[in-house]
Amino acid sequence: MKITRKSDYGLRAVCELAIRYGQPPVSITEIAISQSIPDPFLEKIMQELKSSGLISATHGRGGGYSLSHDPGAISVKNVIEALEGPVALVHCLDPSLQCMIEDGCPTSNFWSLINDRFVQALGETTLADLVKLSSTSKSSSSPFKIVERSGLPR
Repeated sequence: MKITRKSDYGLRAVCELAIRYGQPPVSITEIAISQSIPDPFLEKIMQELKSSGLISATHGRGGGYSLSHDPGAISVKNVIEALEGPVALVHCLDPSLQCMIEDGCPTSNFWSLINDRFVQALGETTLADLVKLSSTSKSSSSPFKIVERSGLPR
């Protein structure tokens, strides 16, 4: 599974709302500028996130978007699934499709295990975690290690 631009932008947008949680609603323009996301695409993404109940909109002067729940209660999985549907690393794990060779497939169990762990990690990582990670990403206290990949594109 490749995380789509839609999910990337959506995640960045809700992280912006998480950073501003408890403050007045944030306009599309403010989010777009802060996160370098094209306005028209962001509008569509925000409508989907609103329909899913993850964010709410306030209309009129001073209106904008805000999170519907505490940033610690919204997972990365919630956001991705609101925008893309169920997470499946390979097509045969997509619940809307049926694998023709699942019973005889030598990689089925492996992909299922990896997918379960990936989905678990997405479900355990909240917007509050992402905000915290972004504020410490330049420090050595970050739990992630940057690994140089010789010869591979970034």
